[in-house]
Amino acid sequence: MPDAHQQEKDQFRRLFGQRGLDRFAERFQILESFLKLEGHVSLDRIADQVRQDGLRVDNEFLLQCMEQLCRLGFASQVVFDRDKTILYEHRQLGEHHDHMVCTKCGEIIEFSDDDLEDLQEKLAAKYGFLMLRHKMEIYGLCGKCMAQRDNLIPLSRARIGEKVEIVNVAAGRKMQMRFASMGLRTGIVVEIISSAIGGQIVIASDCNRLILCAGMASKIWVRPEKRSEGISNDGTAGERLPFLNEFLPITRMAPGKQGSIARVNGGHFSRRRLGKMGFHQGVIVRVIDDGASSDGIEVMVRGHRFFLSKKDASKIFVENVTP
Repeated sequence: MPDAHQQEKDQFRRLFGQRGLDRFAERFQILESFLKLEGHVSLDRIADQVRQDGLRVDNEFLLQCMEQLCRLGFASQVVFDRDKTILYEHRQLGEHHDHMVCTKCGEIIEFSDDDLEDLQEKLAAKYGFLMLRHKMEIYGLCGKCMAQRDNLIPLSRARIGEKVEIVNVAAGRKMQMRFASMGLRTGIVVEIISSAIGGQIVIASDCNRLILCAGMASKIWVRPEKRSEGISNDGTAGERLPFLNEFLPITRMAPGKQGSIARVNGGHFSRRRLGKMGFHQGVIVRVIDDGASSDGIEVMVRGHRFFLSKKDASKIFVENVTP
């Protein structure tokens, strides 16, 4: 939007060019650099653009300038629940938009809807409420991540906030009776309240909160709750959305990345041998060297380094891979 950007530059000059604002030229150049960036950008990304444009300023001054641009209405500061990173975006006067945030890849989608805005104004008026400002943030999965989903997963891999239907309990008779006493039977819908890597999972079933260990949760196989209305990801109504398929063998992880062990494949003896080394479900494993020039890879588990053959490494699958 070059016209809008030129208008913002002219306004900045008119408001502050004649008023003795300290380091005006540098502040104006920071504004120009910021306006070159689209979308939601971090302070580090702005600093990179400022350096590319030939200006050398310290981060403290840059932060001060961005806070000033926010106060003056040239920029907006946003913080999403996904990682709490402070981001900046252009502020177009007289325009409003909301956000959809993908909790897997971090993509941020801007959207606006006149009907939604009208509905919010009607609701405020209904309750006699004077609405000064508002924001909407929808958290979920973007279209690209939706394309990577499976139809059936263990309960331990369901995402926080998802409602899932129990399809099967892969356990012995005593364990099945224990689950049944907790109200966990096939056909029951549960909601994921919270979870932790390698730890407990909290679910809600029929207004009751239940705590399961990772081992118990891995025995319960679930699928997404069937939609009673609305449109699914393929455009049809009343169908189930699949789950994310996030399992990745550690042989496909780049050096420096880490993930939570989801499963260890192979025969009894190889699984036992890897287990003695500390490769268990829920344990964090970090790749030190991917063995691009050798026959094995070096990894770190629980503070210990191991050199694994690529054959052994290919049996270890992880999820929640992070830098």
